[in-house]
Amino acid sequence: MGSFGRSKSVQAAIGRLIGIQVLVTAVASLMVLGVSGVSAAWSAAIGGAIGVVPSAAYGALLIRKPFGSPRALLQRQYLGEFCKLALTLIMFGASFAWVKELSVPHLFATYMLTLAVYWAALLIFA
Repeated sequence: MGSFGRSKSVQAAIGRLIGIQVLVTAVASLMVLGVSGVSAAWSAAIGGAIGVVPSAAYGALLIRKPFGSPRALLQRQYLGEFCKLALTLIMFGASFAWVKELSVPHLFATYMLTLAVYWAALLIFA
């Protein structure tokens, strides 16, 4: 398989990962809606978004140029992790600053679910 075929499989794996994270976020948010109400459900959805958006940004960075020299791959890895961390911190900060009725337990629970999906997918899709 040439690098084009490997690139497509990387794209497919990243797409599956993001799709599963979105699905987990939606299911968790709907469950919270049924149990704890609208405000808690929005908090859960925000927590899921805080997990999904940085993962998608990291994936987009990898898809842009998935192969290269070892040095270039390592540099993209560091850049991706930095961007992921920065986006996560910014999104948490914005949530705490701007969302008036934030349910912190629901926010963090759904965020942690998306992280669990991310790490499980790394093991499964590797």
